[in-house]
Amino acid sequence: MSWKEDINDTTTYRTNHTQEEILDGVFREEMQQSTVTEAEKAKARMEDAVYKGSLHTEEHIANHAAAAKKPKKNGFAVIVATGLICSIVGGSIGGVVGANIAQSKYEEMNYTQSDTDRDTAIQLVGNQSEISPVIAIAKKVMPSVVGVHTYGTYSYWGRQITNMELGSGSGVIYSEDGYIITNYHVIEDATSVVVTLSDEQEYEAVIIGADEASDLAVLKIDAGRKLPAAEFGNSSELQIGELVVAIGNPLGYDNTVTDGIVSGLNRQLSDYTDEMTLIQTNAAINSGNSGGALVNGRGEVIGINSAKLVASNAEGMGFALSIDEVKPLVEQLITQGHVSRPYMGVTIDSQYQVDEETAERYEIPMGIMIYEVAENSPAKRAGLRAGDIIYKVNDTLIQSFDDLSELIDSSQVGDTLRVLANRDGKKVVCDVVLGDGGK
Repeated sequence: MSWKEDINDTTTYRTNHTQEEILDGVFREEMQQSTVTEAEKAKARMEDAVYKGSLHTEEHIANHAAAAKKPKKNGFAVIVATGLICSIVGGSIGGVVGANIAQSKYEEMNYTQSDTDRDTAIQLVGNQSEISPVIAIAKKVMPSVVGVHTYGTYSYWGRQITNMELGSGSGVIYSEDGYIITNYHVIEDATSVVVTLSDEQEYEAVIIGADEASDLAVLKIDAGRKLPAAEFGNSSELQIGELVVAIGNPLGYDNTVTDGIVSGLNRQLSDYTDEMTLIQTNAAINSGNSGGALVNGRGEVIGINSAKLVASNAEGMGFALSIDEVKPLVEQLITQGHVSRPYMGVTIDSQYQVDEETAERYEIPMGIMIYEVAENSPAKRAGLRAGDIIYKVNDTLIQSFDDLSELIDSSQVGDTLRVLANRDGKKVVCDVVLGDGGK
């Protein structure tokens, strides 16, 4: 068995040979194998260096140090010993250096591979060869976002100026045949609307339907060709901290892109709309962004930009209508021109609420008193009157206006509600068929 084979079994080799024999054997065999190539010799030295490094224990080093302090006895022996030591040390150094070079090459290879993975990941996020995913998102969605310019009658110092530009906003192409989503407040009071596509082509638009309660409107243009409709996502899947991009036409600057994150979900702005829940974002939303797109990292529209909180102590608080709530309302606006909402037709004043103390004093049930009944309303047709105290609807006790409002909102147009009321100390039962309050 050669030393190269035997060295694979370190335990056996150390047991059967002294350290001096090992070193001497290595030296002699290297000298004898003159036919071995330089590459093989270098490899052998590197393997040997790793092994010999393990032999240099503290005891071994101490023995060499002690031997170095002894007086010289034989010059020739010293020369031979010196040559042998230099050969061994040189081989060790060469092996260590070679090992270090090999390790460096390995690390360099790993770094290069890591770099490639990183670049690939960036490309995958953007689905393009760009550094920022926002670039790819903008390229995908920008053709689906339009400018909306409104015109109407404007009063100025008692004079009526017709066909005056009232303002501008944004819109999102809902379908290839030209339906466009925007905000109600963008087209409010407009007598005519012009839509500008991303290729700067302009078209007269028709207002198909508008709903003030949800701040939504639908426009229609006839471009004579298929339009690049947006891809819509699911706002219910959004997470706080997720990347979002706002695209619109703020302050007349077309095709403006701002990015940010989802700052909050299911927000309510009572001064804006009581009906819709909103997505909060720190992506810049300014005047003219209204009706534009709020987009997720996959280029899917998940919100319609609608509002910005303006206050001296607020910064970076924009809001968008949740697309999951927007889409069914848009479908209603397209098919029937309005949003259907269940409607009873009674006015309730909070000061006419009958609390427990009042109920005990006058021996009447707790509930809410009707202040007014609208003409031709479902409540009027059912026989309810002003002054009636509603205390129960179906199986639900009614003790506040919110109780009644929530019950109506959870119902559908055409549903029948059995209303129990007190009228002058007597029980009254009226079956109210809910009408459509959106007409």
